[in-house]
Amino acid sequence: MFKVMLRAINRLQQVENKKVAIYDDIGPLDLGFTELILNKGSEDEIPLWIASELEKSDKVKVYSISLEELGKIIFQEKQNINTPASLVKVYPDLYFRIKKLSNELKNQGIDGLESIKKINSIVNEISNIRLRKIIQLALLNIDDKTVINKMTKEEYLVYASLKSIISSFYGDVIGSSI
Repeated sequence: MFKVMLRAINRLQQVENKKVAIYDDIGPLDLGFTELILNKGSEDEIPLWIASELEKSDKVKVYSISLEELGKIIFQEKQNINTPASLVKVYPDLYFRIKKLSNELKNQGIDGLESIKKINSIVNEISNIRLRKIIQLALLNIDDKTVINKMTKEEYLVYASLKSIISSFYGDVIGSSI
């Protein structure tokens, strides 16, 4: 069930708006429910499915994340590594941005390989720290909206699934509730 929900999140991402840099005048594009006009030299938010097509023809650039931003995230996460409620606010589509950055570096050939290794190492560390905090939050049954709003969609799915499993364990196996 978890994989199905994760796939749904990935598919829904195609209709979510992503911030893009616009390299060429575009439009008007009739989307059926609205008209899209993009002006060269500006930034806008457009659905990912459109942005991906426009990016193939170098008319827009979908933003990813930089190595420096990842460095800041890991530094902040490590500051309170043992405090579950200390999740750092990140982009809601952090993992999409990381995949995009990796793909951009893969297209650079051999020059990007060293950066990809560094990024993979940082991302593994970030996700391990964040997952540890999320597991603790689920175990402690914490429902603080300010903490939950700091999670990505994928992380929230893990949190909600773990919380449900833990609740079932206490209710069905032990016979008490948390």
